[in-house]
Amino acid sequence: MEENREAEAVVRVLVVDDEELLVRSCARILEHEGFEVRTVSRGRDALELAARYRPEIVLTDLMLPDLDGLEILRELRRLDPEVLVIMITGFATVESSVAAIKAGAYDYIPKPFTATQLQILVGRAARQIKLQRDNRRLRDQLRERNLLHGVIGSSEPMRRLSELVQRVAPTDASVFITGESGTGKELIARALHDQSRRSKGPFVAVNCAAFPDSLLESELFGHEKGAFTGAEETRRGLMEIASGGTFFLDEISEMPLDLQAKLLRVLQERKIRRVGGKDEIPIDIRVIAATNRDPEELVGGGILRQDLFFRLNVIPLRVPPLRERRDDIPRLALHFLRMFAEQYDRDGELPLRLSPESMAALMAYDWPGNVRELRNLMERAVSLAVPGEEIRLGDLASEYGELAVGPGVATPTVDIRKPFHEAKEEAIESFERAYLTALLEAHGGNISLAAREAGIDRKTIHRLLNKYGLRVRVEGVVALQGS
Repeated sequence: MEENREAEAVVRVLVVDDEELLVRSCARILEHEGFEVRTVSRGRDALELAARYRPEIVLTDLMLPDLDGLEILRELRRLDPEVLVIMITGFATVESSVAAIKAGAYDYIPKPFTATQLQILVGRAARQIKLQRDNRRLRDQLRERNLLHGVIGSSEPMRRLSELVQRVAPTDASVFITGESGTGKELIARALHDQSRRSKGPFVAVNCAAFPDSLLESELFGHEKGAFTGAEETRRGLMEIASGGTFFLDEISEMPLDLQAKLLRVLQERKIRRVGGKDEIPIDIRVIAATNRDPEELVGGGILRQDLFFRLNVIPLRVPPLRERRDDIPRLALHFLRMFAEQYDRDGELPLRLSPESMAALMAYDWPGNVRELRNLMERAVSLAVPGEEIRLGDLASEYGELAVGPGVATPTVDIRKPFHEAKEEAIESFERAYLTALLEAHGGNISLAAREAGIDRKTIHRLLNKYGLRVRVEGVVALQGS
């Protein structure tokens, strides 16, 4: 949004001096240069205003009636370490200048000074402020991007999950992750590892469903030479290899019950015994388990040992299916679209893009295969796409059949336990957010094009963006403010 970018570009300046003419002149010159300027004549007033106004650049006289300029400098830097303070002095001695710089001043300007000198010095400081802003924005983007180790999403369910991951990750508590197939359970496990004190250690994952029962014990605990036919040499198990790091047991319900009993003993004693071995080997691991089924049903059905479940389920985490976080679909779709377009060199002169109808269909579909299905669909679409052309609805077909889309976008979830008007308001909000997200993603964040396509006024789009705390990034991704 152009208006928001312009508002963000304004640099806030505070001028502090007891010479009224100088203060008025500085304010007039700097406001003409596009700065937002506040002025005061006393040091204590400056500190009080700074606490509320949060100036990014402060010009302050070295000699004030009530406070010493260096004292003001130190207090301003304590309030905000990134504030740039320029000392105004009528005593432009080497000593005073050096003292100011040593105390943390950005620069100094001796009286009398010209408008040009003021413009040059404050302009240079403003460029540094904007560079600091850009760096902060990049850090925030990187932090958001890496928050869940490749898990993309800013919807409310994913925000709650990421907050829980951040709280749990630094501990050594066992975590039990549940979620449908394709939701990204292993990515969550990796995020827990990456944000833990074990991040420099190994992350070892084993899918219990991938091994025959006869081999799984050997894979987990290792074996000694001659322990069974074909064991021609001693081999360390995956749990031993993971020592010092994190061990991820995916689809734990596929593990035989007798092996579950052995695993429980290992978790209690933190020691393993290789198949065919006599020695107990200590291990230092954090265990994360996962299943795509309801763990309580597994326990009730005798498929998962209750005592093992209690041992693993110290911290339960649920990864929501894609249909419960539809706001993330446009962002995920474009991420995969760009990734595969680059991988298969399909961008050409114009980048591949999804038509509004295609994006609406993606938003409306229920995604039984979750993020994995969306990823596969985008890879297929890119593989078949003509560079520079839109990917239309007819080009999309999931492995479960054609994508179905009605005249609207996503069908909002309705909670009949709530009063009619409250449920209706929530449904309208859900629709408006989903429609706005899909519309802007389809047009690369261009509000004018999006408004024309939707047959609404630009002001309506701006109003909805403000209503839901959304902003449009350059590449068209709609994200929550502050993300």
